[in-house]
Amino acid sequence: MKSIITYCLCCIISISTYSQSTKTDTSKTKLELFPKQHGEKNWKFLLSLDARRSYFDGTKVKINGLRIGTEYKGVHRFGLGFYWLNKNAVFQDITVPVADQDLDSKEVRFNLGYTSLFYERVFLKTRYWEVDFPVHLAGGRVEGFYKDTIGAFKPFTERPFSALIPSTQVKFYPLEWLAIRGSLGYRILFNTGSEVKRTFRTAFYGYGLSVNVLGMYRAVFKKENKKNSTTEQNNQETR
Repeated sequence: MKSIITYCLCCIISISTYSQSTKTDTSKTKLELFPKQHGEKNWKFLLSLDARRSYFDGTKVKINGLRIGTEYKGVHRFGLGFYWLNKNAVFQDITVPVADQDLDSKEVRFNLGYTSLFYERVFLKTRYWEVDFPVHLAGGRVEGFYKDTIGAFKPFTERPFSALIPSTQVKFYPLEWLAIRGSLGYRILFNTGSEVKRTFRTAFYGYGLSVNVLGMYRAVFKKENKKNSTTEQNNQETR
């Protein structure tokens, strides 16, 4: 596994070096790890979707996310993250200590959500590739619901938790506001019960898309304005 990761990283660095050096024939751009700046602007507003996949007690779950913050010099990102389950995690074999649980058709559902402070440092950055190290300090809660004898779902537990979530992330940008993303990390839980730690403290992986909503809006709006300007100019030339 380590050799595969090392090989992939070497490929990314090689591709990045080639793409940078072919931009100009008169000078060579040195590849910089942990770059001090990427891009011309010092500050940018950050608004992005951040869906990820994880595990809850061994069951695969999808976690939707929204990040709001700021980007400094293109290589430092920090702000707030909001994350919640796409749908409840459902189990059919859990007995809870209540008198009215439907034992013939046992069904227990869990929901969770958390808010985090995040900091993300870019390790490598080119036009198309990015490798970075995000760290989240999170706080949230897990809620459990059981099915009673009349088919209704009632709450039976609610446990807060805190978490430290370091990870490594690789992105490929086919568009400047759209990234294909893969990540590996570990979720460390504290300030909660042992059963929540056992259920949600685990190594995780993620893959999917990251969308910079503001960047998408700007790109589409700029393209539309350019199209309207060209159309107007053509109309004037044909008069």
